[in-house]
Amino acid sequence: MRISVLDLGSHSFHLLSAEVRDGALKPLADAKVAVRIGERAFTEGWIPQSAVARGLEAIEELIAPLGGRVPLAVATAVFREARNAGAFLGEVQRRCGIDVRILSGREEAELTYRAACAEVLDPDARLAVFDLGGGSLECMLGEHRRVEIAGSYPLGALRLAMHVGRADLVAGVERLVAAHAGATLEAIRRRDPELVVFTSGTARTLLRVARTLGHAELVRGCISSAALSSLAGRLSTMTVAELSAIGVPAARYDTIAAGALVFSAITRHLDVPFVRIAQGALREGLVLQVAERHERAASVPLTLHG
Repeated sequence: MRISVLDLGSHSFHLLSAEVRDGALKPLADAKVAVRIGERAFTEGWIPQSAVARGLEAIEELIAPLGGRVPLAVATAVFREARNAGAFLGEVQRRCGIDVRILSGREEAELTYRAACAEVLDPDARLAVFDLGGGSLECMLGEHRRVEIAGSYPLGALRLAMHVGRADLVAGVERLVAAHAGATLEAIRRRDPELVVFTSGTARTLLRVARTLGHAELVRGCISSAALSSLAGRLSTMTVAELSAIGVPAARYDTIAAGALVFSAITRHLDVPFVRIAQGALREGLVLQVAERHERAASVPLTLHG
């Protein structure tokens, strides 16, 4: 069964089409557009009309290959906060025929955790998972595939890039992570996770950049805390030309340093030597959830009443 998920994030809009066989997810199509709809919304509390127009165009572009099939659609941080989020999503329904559900921070965390579990060798292990989007940071710890600690905090890379001046970025991000997520990070540290997993486009970009820069301590699919610390310091002082030269996408020029600083702060709080970088996150978790529900429904025996 083909499942299509549209994810409206603060930085990018994504469409994932995939199928699930024997519990394994196989992507069929994966596309995204860097809409940056939260760019001004996080400072003004309002999605400007220019961003609304960009968002609607991006959705129409993403769903065009579906040939009229309607994806399951969800929205995250900026839509939980913007005063005109309802009007925007109403326009999505009118123009595209798509009903979009705004996820709570807890729902976003649990779906991301589900995706992370599907990628690790032992999904029943005690996992700490951190997902960094444009608007929020989701922090999770669970065991036996169940989330036990979950928190969502206003620490997204786009939000921080807009709120924290470049000159104060290093100290500012460290201070905000401690203020908003410090207690949750301490609770996770005390549980001594067997594996720490980072998800998001920012995390995957950082892993590619670390390879480009030749960090010798890297192992497949993982990045060391030392490499993250080094990247966080270097990226915050790089020019656009330097960022381009090491493979940072243009849409992340002004957010990659903030993202690196958030992730580096997390590894310091947890005192772990390395973290796993996951390929999947919210969208993959939602596909797996839908597939599981269909499987359960199909396994219910038919009862005849006469």
